[in-house]
Parts: sequence; structure tokens; C-alpha cells
Amino acid sequence: MKKLILSVISLIFIAGITSSPWITVSFAEHRAINTFEGQWKNVSDGCGFDCKNCGVKSTEKVLFGRKVVVEYACGTLPSDSPEYHKRKELFVSFLGTVH
Repeated sequence: MKKLILSVISLIFIAGITSSPWITVSFAEHRAINTFEGQWKNVSDGCGFDCKNCGVKSTEKVLFGRKVVVEYACGTLPSDSPEYHKRKELFVSFLGTVH
């Protein structure tokens, strides 16, 4: 009986971590944006979201967290055209870390 209870509790724990319901869309987007901007904080001509239609493009629930796709631009652009924009996929884990 103890093994059955322990197995059920373990399965519930594993299911909770893999689905990570506490990582909401808004939390994942906020963490991804802040982490990305923090990486370019002290770079004078770095990358950022100060361009037309830049920012979070999509958020998808995956195992152990969420995948966030952001669009950004780097350096001094000749024009704010989508051809100069880049995309990056960031992973927000169930712990809230961004990779």
C-alpha cells in the first residue's frame, strides 16, 4: 500500500513539473523580454525591441516550461524594415530561468 501511495504522489509531482502550470504566458513573456534586454544592457549599439512590430511573436507550452519567440533588431539600422529584424527562440523553464 505504501508503494502505491508513493507511486501516485511521484506521478502527480512529475506531471506537475512537466506541465508547469505556474509558468503562465505573461510570466514567460516578461522573463524572456527582461533577460534578453539584460544581456544587451551595457552595449551601446546592441540589440533590442525598439523597432516596428518587434517583441514577443509567439509563446508555446512545451515540456518543463514555455518556448517564447522574440523579434528584435541590432545596431543602427538604415531603415526600420522587417528585413533587418532577427528572431530568437528562448526557453523559460519550470524554475523561471531563461535559456
